[in-house]
Amino acid sequence: MKKIILEYRFTNHQKITFLLYLGAPFLIKIFFLLRNNMHLNMKDYLILLLCVICYAFLISIAFLKRGFLKKNSNLYKGSFFLGKLFFKTRIDISEKSRIVVLKFRKSQKFAWFSDAKPDLAFEYNSFEINLLNARHTKRKPILDLKKKENVEPITKFLTSNFGLKFEKYNPNFK
Repeated sequence: MKKIILEYRFTNHQKITFLLYLGAPFLIKIFFLLRNNMHLNMKDYLILLLCVICYAFLISIAFLKRGFLKKNSNLYKGSFFLGKLFFKTRIDISEKSRIVVLKFRKSQKFAWFSDAKPDLAFEYNSFEINLLNARHTKRKPILDLKKKENVEPITKFLTSNFGLKFEKYNPNFK
């Protein structure tokens, strides 16, 4: 089993939003249970343990990294936490024989900002890894990267392990 782990699945803004909004009930319950630490019974300890496990699970989801995995000559897009595979999705490469990297200019709006700048957004370059057919007429995006330095390792991984050809995008509709 070969794998390549690249970059975080979520931005820092998304991580903060995720952990605050979804994690708030667990944090509040943990805080109230620990505030009364002298008067906890078995049920309270069980609830405390459950809340800590749930919040730890949310933290592990927030800090997932994306990458690819080769298992029995199949390609999988995986999510990793601390180098361990968390979950995977199989990518069908039977009808696609080429890969291409397309560069896009994207922006992501921020949540919960003031009225002074209601449309505050972060602009960045996105490098989209795509699978192509021989004529480049059918394109399937498989991963979006934010860092240009991650493009070369992923193309090497895909070309060396799966026999895909790295080409310049040039569709032939004739």
